[in-house]
Amino acid sequence: MNIDVIYMYSSEDMTQIENKSVSLVVTSPPYNIDIRYGNKTAKGKVLESKGVKYSDNMDEDEYRTMLSRVFAECKRVVKDDGSIWVNIKNRLIDGEIVPSFWIQNFFRDMYLKNLIIWNFDWGGSTNKRFAPRYEFVFWFVKDKNNYTFNLDDVKIPVLNYRPDRYKSQLRNPTDVWRMF
Repeated sequence: MNIDVIYMYSSEDMTQIENKSVSLVVTSPPYNIDIRYGNKTAKGKVLESKGVKYSDNMDEDEYRTMLSRVFAECKRVVKDDGSIWVNIKNRLIDGEIVPSFWIQNFFRDMYLKNLIIWNFDWGGSTNKRFAPRYEFVFWFVKDKNNYTFNLDDVKIPVLNYRPDRYKSQLRNPTDVWRMF
């Protein structure tokens, strides 16, 4: 596989990418909540911010079959010590919240290393329940004992550093990521 190449084919068929050749897969599949993705453009100018490139309003069985194909390809291309990160939100189906933990069914042959809460302060609103301000990021690995995690590259400063409590002025970040 070539490095620094954007492969723009289907995520359901990544045959142009070799088996076990990718260290990290990060994906955020469509939510299947009837959102119109993309910008409608003409002559290089955006006419509408919610265009018609893709509308995620599939039959539930069709949606999960599509995800099964995508995740099978992700697992095929990821290295044995690699990771797959999946960002997905809870869905409102027939007026009921369906937590996104069902995504784990696609990764029974992998290990859930972390579940990240991505907390943000933007998004839609509703007057029938609290406004959702978080999504989940599932971190899966093929081998629970052999995976790449560069903790030193992501450590953050310790607030109120005390040498009697911390070995370093840097610490492991939390599994709640706040974006404001």
